[in-house]
Amino acid sequence: MNIGKLTDEQLESLVLSRLPKLSANTLSGAGIGADCAWIRAGDDMIVTSSDPITAGGANSGTLAIHVSCNDIAACGVKPSGILIVIIAPPDAGEKDISDIVDQASREASRLGVDIVGGHTEVSEAVNRFVVISTAFGRIRKGSPVPLGRAKPGDKLIITKSAAIEGSFIAASEHYEKLRGRVPDRYIEEARAYDSLVSVVKEGSVLGSLEAIDKAHNENGFPLCAVNLMHDVTEGGVFGAAYEMADFSGIGVTVDQRLVPFTDATKAICEALGMDPFRTISSGALMIATSEPDRVICELSVNNVPATVIGEFTEQYNDDKIRLSGGEIRELLPPGADEIYKI
Repeated sequence: MNIGKLTDEQLESLVLSRLPKLSANTLSGAGIGADCAWIRAGDDMIVTSSDPITAGGANSGTLAIHVSCNDIAACGVKPSGILIVIIAPPDAGEKDISDIVDQASREASRLGVDIVGGHTEVSEAVNRFVVISTAFGRIRKGSPVPLGRAKPGDKLIITKSAAIEGSFIAASEHYEKLRGRVPDRYIEEARAYDSLVSVVKEGSVLGSLEAIDKAHNENGFPLCAVNLMHDVTEGGVFGAAYEMADFSGIGVTVDQRLVPFTDATKAICEALGMDPFRTISSGALMIATSEPDRVICELSVNNVPATVIGEFTEQYNDDKIRLSGGEIRELLPPGADEIYKI
C-alpha cells in the first residue's frame, strides 16, 4: 500500500463500513472529512479527535499537540485536554524522548491545554518516532456551533498561508537537501513556522461568532456565522477543499491564483519538488461561510490574515481548480502528501 493516508475508497471499505453502529449519546462519529466526534455530556457536548505524527522527526512533540487541538478548534471549540502516546524506535536516546515531552508540554502550556495522560514505550515496530495525540474540548449549552456542512454559494476562505507545516518540517528535518538551493534566510524563517501551526486562536474566535439569522441546530445550539471549518493537514489545500465539499455533498471551485504562500514556502517546495497545494498545511484553517466579509473582518481584528480562495457550488463532485490564465481542471481526491517525497 502507498505511504500516507488511505484513499477515501480504502477508508470507507477497510475501516468505516466495519465500525459498529453509534449509540444515541454520540451525535457525530467517524466519517470521510469528519475529524471530530461529538458526544453528549448532559446538556453540553464533548468534542474529541485523534491524530498521529509520523514525519515530524525531532519536532514530533510540537506538532502532536497542534494537529489534534486544531481539529477541535475547527469545530469552533477551545480544546481543554489532551492525551499523548509516544512510540520511540530502539535507537532513540533518553534525551530524544524527553525533548519530545518538553516540546509537547511547552505547546500545551501555550494553548492552555492540560496533558492528562497517555503512554510511552520503545518498540521495534517503528523505525522513527510516532506520536499520537487525542484532544478534547467541551461546548456549553447555548454556545454557537457551525452548521457542519458547507452550503452552495458559501465562500471558501483560508487563514494565514498554505504549506506552513510542510515548510517547517522540510527546513527542520532536511536542511542538507536545501542547503545551497534555498537562501539561508528562507530556511531560518521556515524553521520558525512552529509558531504558526496552531489554529486554536482563529477557531475559537470564529466559534463565538453567532450567525446573524440566529438559527439553531436540531440540538438547540445557536448556529455560528461559519458553516464548516477544516484544518489543512495531509493533502494540503486541494485535499482539504475536496474533503469539505465531499463531506457536504456539494461541489467546490478553488482559484489557485488566490491561494497565499510565503516566499520561503515557495522556494522550499520548488527545491524539493513538492506541490505546495498538496503539502501538509497545519496552521491554515479553511472556512466555508455565507458571511465572508464579516468573517475576514473578525479575523483581521484578531491579527489573523485571511483570503477568499474559492466558492462552493450546487453540483456534488463538481470539484474544480481554476488555474492561471483561467483554465479549469478537475480537483482530485487527496492522495499521499507531498512531504513523503523527501
